[in-house]
Amino acid sequence: MENKNTLIGTLLLGLLLFGLFYFSSKEDREKNKAKTTQVAVGDSAAHTRAMNPGAGAAQPKAADLPKDSAAAASQAGPFAAAVTGEAKEYVLENELQKITISSRGGTVKQVELKDYKTWDGKPLVLFNDKSQSISYQFVIAGNKIVDTRDLYFEPVGEGFTVKGDEAKSISFRLKAADGQYFEQKYTLKGNDYKLGYTVNLVGMDQVMPNANDIQITWQSTLLNLERLVDKERGYTAVYYKYNDGDVQHLDETKPDQQESLIGRADWVSFKQQFFNASLFGKGLFKGSLKSDYDKNDKSYVKKDNAVLTLDYKPAASVSYDMHFYFGPNHYSTLKKSGEDFEGILKLSPDNFAFNWIKYISKWAIIPTFNLLDKAHLNYGIIILILTLLLKLVLTPLTWKAIKSGAYMKVLKPEIDELKEKYGDDQQRIQTEQMKIYQKAGVSPFGGCLPMLLQMPILMSMYYFFPNSIELRQQPFLWATDLSSYDAIMSWTSALPLIGNHLSLFTVLMTITSILSAVYNQNQSGMNNSQPGMQYMPYIMPVMLMFMFNDFPAALTYYYLLQNILTIAQQWAIQKFFIDEAELHRTIQQNKANPKKQTGFMAKLQDIQRQAEAQQRANANAKGNGKKK
Repeated sequence: MENKNTLIGTLLLGLLLFGLFYFSSKEDREKNKAKTTQVAVGDSAAHTRAMNPGAGAAQPKAADLPKDSAAAASQAGPFAAAVTGEAKEYVLENELQKITISSRGGTVKQVELKDYKTWDGKPLVLFNDKSQSISYQFVIAGNKIVDTRDLYFEPVGEGFTVKGDEAKSISFRLKAADGQYFEQKYTLKGNDYKLGYTVNLVGMDQVMPNANDIQITWQSTLLNLERLVDKERGYTAVYYKYNDGDVQHLDETKPDQQESLIGRADWVSFKQQFFNASLFGKGLFKGSLKSDYDKNDKSYVKKDNAVLTLDYKPAASVSYDMHFYFGPNHYSTLKKSGEDFEGILKLSPDNFAFNWIKYISKWAIIPTFNLLDKAHLNYGIIILILTLLLKLVLTPLTWKAIKSGAYMKVLKPEIDELKEKYGDDQQRIQTEQMKIYQKAGVSPFGGCLPMLLQMPILMSMYYFFPNSIELRQQPFLWATDLSSYDAIMSWTSALPLIGNHLSLFTVLMTITSILSAVYNQNQSGMNNSQPGMQYMPYIMPVMLMFMFNDFPAALTYYYLLQNILTIAQQWAIQKFFIDEAELHRTIQQNKANPKKQTGFMAKLQDIQRQAEAQQRANANAKGNGKKK
């Protein structure tokens, strides 16, 4: 019975681990939905003000702005001269980026990350003018709304290239008739993904005499940068951080997500699996966020939209100090940016019960991984070393689990005698079984608890590898990219459960999982005569094969190594360190000098005694009823 329960318990622990990811994400989606509904109902006025700057003053909407040039010039008022002009491009380049800014709108038109390529080997353009736009809307005298999207800014400076610690700036000014201007200033430093960004309003109190918020409209159609659009969507979301608050995000898995900011945000990020475009402004932003996609359209990842508002009070000079981050989701790089920016890497489930798992990655796995990375080894070798180190650290738990299993094997003949003696009376068998464990000084949970304590490591790896940009496009053995699946067979039409390919590391992981289960079954002495038990070792591994077929090769390779090293470790401990004869002598000594059970075991025995007493009482009552 114990061997059967141990195997079932092991499989259930595995199901608990991987079932957790689905239910925790479902819980978070429902929580986010409820929070969004609450905000929409509880602060509808604030939401209206966010979507329409200066709402409450009976002003026109930005969508109602005139389209023809004459009407646009009239709407632009003192900025009428900026309605027409020639769009010129200015390139800012450092060692990491090539940034193109257009005089039309005065905003960033395109960003190319020089150290990276798309999944199919093309230059990695994070966005271009067809996929992204940033513009400002503000209210001028006469209750008119000016939209900077199609207005022409005058440059102050030229495009440039910087290296190392060198930094240069360029400005774009939207000039009013009397010399006032709305300025966007960009500063780029060599070897840095941060683009300094300052908005200056000089003399604009004469043009904008009322205290109406300035609105930033940021729209982006996220380009497909990885092999599988569906998989990339699962790691893509709008992230943000409240001033002196926690990092939060919209749901990654559902379309049509929208949320109003209920406080001031320090930054907003359009985050994809390995890259992001983010705008920082300490405590500056109010507004709303939105993310949507069509699951049948594979031409893009998601469509993100941020409508942010900046507080404005008329003054001769007003400045908003901000900066952009256009770059990789590299943990150390994000952490150096401050403001908890590394929080855009999802290293654990969102729910409170398991959110702490991210600290295993932050405090142990990532530092160890980075240390090994300095040796410039192949990442497959780094994962192997990391796995060996983890197995070494967890050896005390493994030792305890294996030793507990050895005790169970020694006691198995006595447990089998109980089955023969009491037949189908499971309640009596369990009671007598607990008495044997008590006398022998053995805990029936000694094998399950160590395995349960190792689950957080497996969970942390589940989140760590898919978020590790270091593994992106890195080959190992037959895998050409450790951050994606390692297909050895592909076909055109997708099959149920498995899709349109078969990943070799996933297959090997499944085979070794089955071998590990069979090995444990043989070591425990459990035979296949027990109904249904001959199939149990194969159910969980086969389920995981379907689940993991699309997962990164690094993750399935790690689980493969885990299986191989676990089998090897168990064999070595059982072969060289476990003496069953000595265990038998220990059990006999414990029987001769039994110790009083305390704690959980004592409570468990009390529960079983009460259940047995209740069962006897019911049987007696039933017998008395028949006599009458």
